[in-house]
Amino acid sequence: MSEAIFDQLRDAILGGAMAPGDPLASERALSEEFAVNRHAVREALKRLQQAGLVQVAHGGATRVLDWHATGGLDLLAQLPVTGRGRPEAGVLRSIAELRLCVGTDAARRCAERAPMPVLERLRAVAARDVGDDDAALHLRYAELWDAIIDGADNLAYRLAYNSLLSGLDPQAPLALELFAGEARDTAGQTALVDAIGAHDPQAAGLAASALLTRAVAVALGHPAGRPRPRQRANG
Repeated sequence: MSEAIFDQLRDAILGGAMAPGDPLASERALSEEFAVNRHAVREALKRLQQAGLVQVAHGGATRVLDWHATGGLDLLAQLPVTGRGRPEAGVLRSIAELRLCVGTDAARRCAERAPMPVLERLRAVAARDVGDDDAALHLRYAELWDAIIDGADNLAYRLAYNSLLSGLDPQAPLALELFAGEARDTAGQTALVDAIGAHDPQAAGLAASALLTRAVAVALGHPAGRPRPRQRANG
């Protein structure tokens, strides 16, 4: 019961139908509107407060907060989508740019800190031949970055990474579009894994940036470019 109340009020706040400072209806009015008991209303308001969307004043009106100033990364997966079922352009760009920053430094930290089991996992993932199937390429690429984030040994990066990708299923159409150039760039992935395996933070950061910049270009509406060709052996 509280889920429907939370969803509707959250969408109204994030979508701009309710502005910062606006009062919410009373618990009694909300319980009547949604035909639920007041306990369900309180649970919904508690979740809104935890999300940084409202300020609950006992004995006074519950008011909408400016979520840009009080919300967390978890809101990224809950922001309104366009009629095409995708995040607004600015939201998508923000996700891609933060992913670029987190991923680039995570690759550097992974090169510095990753224990042997993580390095072995990275090499195994990069060496796995999945053919030209886009879905398989995306799943392998997602596994590669999961290992890199683990190897960075940074809890904040892990939680931020989880939040950034929540709602972006590796096989969903939006993710397939956003990460297509990166997932197909096996040469770039090999360069990244080799740099991490060589414990070269600078090279790892550059290789990661070269990959992750592709999604930023797609989010900005520019062609991501073709994956670099695989190196051929001389002779």
